[in-house]
Amino acid sequence: MTKDISVEFPLFVEHGREREAANFYAATFGAQEQNTNDIDGVMAAVEMRFGNLPVWVAGSNPNREKSPFYGGPFFPKDPGAVSTIFQLKFGNIEGVMQDALAAGAVIRDEIQTDMMGRRVASIFDPFGHIWALVERKAEGMSLAA
Repeated sequence: MTKDISVEFPLFVEHGREREAANFYAATFGAQEQNTNDIDGVMAAVEMRFGNLPVWVAGSNPNREKSPFYGGPFFPKDPGAVSTIFQLKFGNIEGVMQDALAAGAVIRDEIQTDMMGRRVASIFDPFGHIWALVERKAEGMSLAA
């Protein structure tokens, strides 16, 4: 049985850095802003699209940050202190790496060829999240035998 499922997810950053994060994702990955959401006149989230995937760039609730026993979600306190690595595929990995570094990202793994013959790299964004970058192969290309 197949279920009709759609996926969207929130990406938590430090409260007050939602706009900065949205601008980074737009400049670096080409994410498109769809909408903003405020709570009592204060920005709480920016709704974006990474390709066809809806992503909410949301500020972590400061009250939950003060009471960690209550549970998150929390923003990463250190680069890579996360439970997920986001993977994005691009046509030109060098261009994305240049854009990411110019916008404040830090290299985690330099561009290299993985075991499947793909060109890959990874970065820490300025908000602590890890992004795996994979270069899309041109149509008709295959691994050599």
